[in-house]
Amino acid sequence: MNAKQLLEEMASLESRIATIYECFATRFQHAADVGDLWASMGREELQHADLLSRAAGRAGEAAVPAETREHVARLERMVTRYEQEQPGIERLQEALQATADLEEAEGELHIALRELGDAARALASDPAMQHQLRGLLDRAIELYGTAELQQRLAWERFRGS
Repeated sequence: MNAKQLLEEMASLESRIATIYECFATRFQHAADVGDLWASMGREELQHADLLSRAAGRAGEAAVPAETREHVARLERMVTRYEQEQPGIERLQEALQATADLEEAEGELHIALRELGDAARALASDPAMQHQLRGLLDRAIELYGTAELQQRLAWERFRGS
């Protein structure tokens, strides 16, 4: 897999994640404080997909490090799993867990953009590629997430500080 192919795959994964979030938005539209969260996150993922597709058009044929390919494969497996599971996700806590899992796995890939040539490297520092809604997701987890997910969020904050 070369840089162009990897960026195309990442764009596809972002679009697929957007579809999962759109399903959650419809399912949980009644939930106070988080009803619009997934619709907004879905739009953000589509924006990321568009940026990645544009970068792929300018990317070269450089080889991709094995670690980066494994990150993509891991995200692919997770997206496929949640595409299959999402019709059965009825509880808000389950949807928040799926979202946190996807966002965490996706974040690893955004870091890897720096290794994929100039076109992708520019995206790594582009504010449009940042997850602007992460604070809202964190707040929803604080309010409605399971104790386990809340602990995971606390640990991530601790590691990040």
